[in-house]
Amino acid sequence: MFKSSILHIQDRGTAEERLWRAVITKTLEEWICGPLSFSRKAEQFLFNDNKDFKAVCSSAGMDPIRLRERLETIRARGIQKENIPFRVRTQKRLGLPQPPSWGQGAFGV
Repeated sequence: MFKSSILHIQDRGTAEERLWRAVITKTLEEWICGPLSFSRKAEQFLFNDNKDFKAVCSSAGMDPIRLRERLETIRARGIQKENIPFRVRTQKRLGLPQPPSWGQGAFGV
């Protein structure tokens, strides 16, 4: 998802740099379209963590200040999870009939 837009240098660098870029990519995906608890943890890491964020970016061969500025721009544009069409996990309450639980179906209770 982010390979062509934010992490366009994905295929360059050492194996260690590519590994850390994959960590950043996964964190970005969780921030944008992950479950709420993961999204909150990812947002805290991306915007509020100073020690580990800088270390991960440095290990990835990226400038942490520049990345955070770009992420702030994305956040300011109001990227909303509801606007992402592939976020199917939030569609749990569709009003479909639920199958009976194991005890109810087996014993008619």
